[in-house]
Amino acid sequence: MHPSEKIEKVESVIKVESLSKRFKIYANPWHRPLEWIGLNQKHYHDDFWALKDISFEVKQEKCLGIIGKNGAGKSTLLKILTGALYPTSGTYTIKGKRVLSLLELGTGFNPELTGKENLFNSAAILNFPANYLKERLADIEEFAELGDYWERPIKLYSSGMYVRLAFSLFVFLEPEVLIIDEALSVGDIFFQQKSFAKIRQMLSSGTTCLFVSHDLNAVLNLCHDAILLDKGKLALWGDPQEVVTSYLTLVGRRQSGKAAPSLLPTGERKEKTFSVQDIIENNLLNKHHKRWGAGGLQIEALRVTNKEGIDTLSVEMEEALSLHMLVVARDHIIAPSVGIELFDRIGNRVFSAGTRQLGIALPDLYLGEKIVVRFDVTFNVVPGQYTFGVGTSEPSQEGPNIGFAHDRIELLGPIAVNFDFNKLMPFYGLAKLPMTAEFQKVLV
Repeated sequence: MHPSEKIEKVESVIKVESLSKRFKIYANPWHRPLEWIGLNQKHYHDDFWALKDISFEVKQEKCLGIIGKNGAGKSTLLKILTGALYPTSGTYTIKGKRVLSLLELGTGFNPELTGKENLFNSAAILNFPANYLKERLADIEEFAELGDYWERPIKLYSSGMYVRLAFSLFVFLEPEVLIIDEALSVGDIFFQQKSFAKIRQMLSSGTTCLFVSHDLNAVLNLCHDAILLDKGKLALWGDPQEVVTSYLTLVGRRQSGKAAPSLLPTGERKEKTFSVQDIIENNLLNKHHKRWGAGGLQIEALRVTNKEGIDTLSVEMEEALSLHMLVVARDHIIAPSVGIELFDRIGNRVFSAGTRQLGIALPDLYLGEKIVVRFDVTFNVVPGQYTFGVGTSEPSQEGPNIGFAHDRIELLGPIAVNFDFNKLMPFYGLAKLPMTAEFQKVLV
């Protein structure tokens, strides 16, 4: 089959059923031959299951994100799917003769050869006809943006240049199935943006993709589905937002019994009185809104008002809405945080922040205690419709933007951002940044 030919549309391009992988761990290197000889039938090893009973499938033109902590089994899974390892049990099928993996990044690269020469070496190893590569050589060279280094030995390349060369080769070979790992985290932001745009183009042209990454925003923006691996097992398979939230709950270790440092000096803490009854009576939340998280700190009610105090989900561009949240503790919560996030019509996260990012230290809460938090958000975004989400968390030892997620509610709204040509001209892009302009007339 010629690489440019596309497979017929099928229900599942990648199908994994009850896949498991066991490694034998020996405490002493001599134990391995003793067990092989088997004179006394004694086992000298311990079983380590890197994968245990994994099942999922990916349809054509879809991208499946794979996330999990280090050691969860992601690399083992990819090595099995690319043929580098054999499974202990279970089966997998990949329909398509042209399967390329960025695990093979730089296959056949010789440090003494130039970038151009190495492309032909790799194409030959991957069994691509020479003419096929020649037809795409100009596109690959332009995409890689190596300049004079195109004709220089790759031993002189930086890691970013190496990745650009290899990735450019892979995407222009038009694979039917593309498997990507963290390789795209190398390189500057401009190449990363171009790479993701190219992947989206490939998906729309029929390519099926597996995408393994710790970049959760990339998973949310690129993938149609996602799976979460935890200690070799499939913890969750479904909507990327749900899977990412579960991952944040998994990796966010609670600082139990240990108060987080105050973000504001005691004298600067701000506390106001809000009408709890008004929030409850005008609550936007209902039982149909799906919740994710550990559940120790729940959003009981949510109200949205404009600057006049009127309940609405419509706002003029550069005007503000107030989000009032009634939050209740179902457990002892240390240094709680409450936040919001905004998504555009194609699901891109426009903005996400919470009380901790604003430098506001909420008090510790005990079982049954409640708190009201109000956010005043100015919509400096282009006119259109947006969905929003709200959430609660506790701080994590994993970093400032990874919290132990307690409650996450998405797909609220929509919020309509409007504008009036007679009052304000809209701008291009996603968000309006503070900006000024000056001019001076030149005298001739």
